[in-house]
Amino acid sequence: MVDDADTTAAEDISEKEPAESPVPLRTPAAQIQLTTTLLSLPTLAERLSYLIDHESFCYLWRGDLVFDPEVIAEKPRGLKQKRVYPPKIASWVERRAGEKSLSRAMIYSYASGKTRHLRAPVALALAGFWRIDARLLDPSVPASQLEDLLDDPEGLDDLDRRTYELMNKIGFTGVRPREVQSLGQDDVVQRMAFLEVLQAIDRSRSSPPDTEQLPSS
Repeated sequence: MVDDADTTAAEDISEKEPAESPVPLRTPAAQIQLTTTLLSLPTLAERLSYLIDHESFCYLWRGDLVFDPEVIAEKPRGLKQKRVYPPKIASWVERRAGEKSLSRAMIYSYASGKTRHLRAPVALALAGFWRIDARLLDPSVPASQLEDLLDDPEGLDDLDRRTYELMNKIGFTGVRPREVQSLGQDDVVQRMAFLEVLQAIDRSRSSPPDTEQLPSS
């Protein structure tokens, strides 16, 4: 349920250093589904409108942003969903791009179709905010050039699939299944070592700052 009454943490998003988008990570399946949906929309305005309406939410637990999709799916007690409105998205993008590249009104102009092309810094920053490939914000790019975004991780072996899942979970949003396969099929020792590093990062990120674990129910 969206809770707009308690807006302090959501409002603070644009005031902090935007090291990471407030939008949570997605499971590989959810990322593929979003990509498919965006590719089905023929204009920039439609794609931006969809992202604003359906993908502009963050989740807070005890004042901290929650990024783990598995935790969010469990709906722990006290978890709050917050909508991030276009003015806050614009502020985040401005800070990420390092310049006054997107006024608070311009994002509405893009979503309404009045402005049809995004400048490269704005497109990259918006893609970073929504955790998508920037090419999805350019409808002139044919779907045939974006087939790599639809790679199905189910074709990976167990080790590569776990590696792929963890890379996505901890924020490697641009990684593709075929790229995981290219990491080195013949050297299992190195693949296992890399997986252990990813697992350590995941454990560190999954623990709240006060080391208290999120409740499971």
